[in-house]
Amino acid sequence: MRTYDFVHLAMLALNEDICGKTKLQKTIYFLGLLAGCAQELGYRPHYYGPYSDDVADAIKRLKAVNFITQDTTRFGAVNDAGFEIARHDFRLTEDGRAIATQKAKTDPKLWDRVQSAVKTFKAAGDLDYMRMSVAAKTFFILEQEGGKANAQQISENAKRLGWSPSPAEVDASASFLQRLGLVSTS
Repeated sequence: MRTYDFVHLAMLALNEDICGKTKLQKTIYFLGLLAGCAQELGYRPHYYGPYSDDVADAIKRLKAVNFITQDTTRFGAVNDAGFEIARHDFRLTEDGRAIATQKAKTDPKLWDRVQSAVKTFKAAGDLDYMRMSVAAKTFFILEQEGGKANAQQISENAKRLGWSPSPAEVDASASFLQRLGLVSTS
């Protein structure tokens, strides 16, 4: 499986715009986990949680061949680092949809896994990009800790990666992770 194909099929299965680069990265992260493809997607710690250069590259390539469009909304503000605040929204083009449909027929096993992952993901409820980022950080750390840690421990361990979710934010993300079937709480 290539990351490029996974991202393309995920966009087809999602069948909706994804609003923001962070939300796109975290959505693909969770879909990769649910589809059993997370290792191949190349996620690593990053400022807003797990991030994949391979996923970012796949998006760039899909845009370059006009399979995905990216609309940018500028807010006329600058952040603390001096960068303009903007949101990037992504959607499949008609050509992108047609080619992804062909890919789905070519690799029905991967397509079934992606569709199943999207169904589970959507049933878990829509989170804004910040809450999804905390959920991704929480799960990433849980995996590093062998699946057992409480909210306080996760919050403390997050600091090693430059992340700062509070125990309350970690605790709130647990219900989303439960709905995804990725964790159980005790």
